[in-house]
Amino acid sequence: MTRRVLYVVSNVTNSTEYEQLVDHWDRSRVELEFVFLNPVTDCAVQDYIRKAGFSSTTIPYHGRKNAVSSVRSLMAFYKRTRPDIIHLNLLEATFYGLIAAKLTGIGATVYTRHHSTHNHKYHPVKGVLYDKLNNRMTDRIIAITHSTEEVLVEWEKVPKEKVTLIYHGYELDRVPKPEPAHLAELARKHGIRTDGRNTVIGMIARPFEWKGLDHSIPAFAKVLASYPDAKLIIFNWKGTPHSDRYEAMLQKLPAGSWHTVNFEPEVVQLFHVFDVFVHVPEDQHAEAFGLVYAESLMAGVPCVFTRSGFMHDLDPTSVKGVKVVPFKNSDKIAERTMEWLAAPPSKADRESFAAHNVEVLRGMISIELKMEALYRLYDSM
Repeated sequence: MTRRVLYVVSNVTNSTEYEQLVDHWDRSRVELEFVFLNPVTDCAVQDYIRKAGFSSTTIPYHGRKNAVSSVRSLMAFYKRTRPDIIHLNLLEATFYGLIAAKLTGIGATVYTRHHSTHNHKYHPVKGVLYDKLNNRMTDRIIAITHSTEEVLVEWEKVPKEKVTLIYHGYELDRVPKPEPAHLAELARKHGIRTDGRNTVIGMIARPFEWKGLDHSIPAFAKVLASYPDAKLIIFNWKGTPHSDRYEAMLQKLPAGSWHTVNFEPEVVQLFHVFDVFVHVPEDQHAEAFGLVYAESLMAGVPCVFTRSGFMHDLDPTSVKGVKVVPFKNSDKIAERTMEWLAAPPSKADRESFAAHNVEVLRGMISIELKMEALYRLYDSM
């Protein structure tokens, strides 16, 4: 009899991860169903899942006021559908979903740890307590990098045998290629000149300290001394408790030399017009995974990185187009950025970087490897 897996996910309306999951799911091995704890009944990812032929149910969730009703709804759902394995993702889904599983006694449980040290740094009491409660209640935990595994085992004292390393997976044969007309439209939207008369430094970083902004913003100031036409564009700039601090740092830069973008769904296309992409989290555990590492490597954009998340697991000499810098070092960030600007790779070079990096990543984060690892885990439960 085919085993049944239920994914429980909270506060997600768009997700390439779950779209790729259903695209590659082997129904002959494991049945799959979804429950979303969301403020909206229907959303893009649920529509995609349903069109792929999988059931997806919404439990209305508008914050902690729905905590008890969410647990009750999940208990009722478990009793009705009786999944063999409940796979939980993100905080509310994990916490409420595990409580519901404990109260009903239905389903073996596994949760994916999508964050690393964030709660230890910013929510050291309540956040870490939730993490430790989830760690205790679940049967198994998926760590998405070795660094995340270290946080679970060494910082939070989870038994090592309870943790399984499974990297996020990507469709490496479907890496988006630059589309010149669309790329030009996106560039105009964000004030990026594509005639070679602007030097564009790209970043994707919410204004949190762990993203390394205390070092990357001063590094850009040093770059401006030699490249006064340079422009810094930071994407995913959404409000945090640290926003005011970093906005003040940016305001000290020359007018017109920077701007921030709240969200751009097609930012991956813009990698192709960045002269350099900078991603410099402050320590090896700062990123749980670091999707932007993978996306920039696959695009072939010249990069300046610190080694956090999955980049800490990857030998940087095995990929092309990357200059690695020490953590928390604005001088080195500036130096390596200006090395790329002084000797910029050609379009052909960048295409070569991208092709090479895709093949290297194929042995580490392909969707095929992730799916086989998931099936092995489910078979062991």
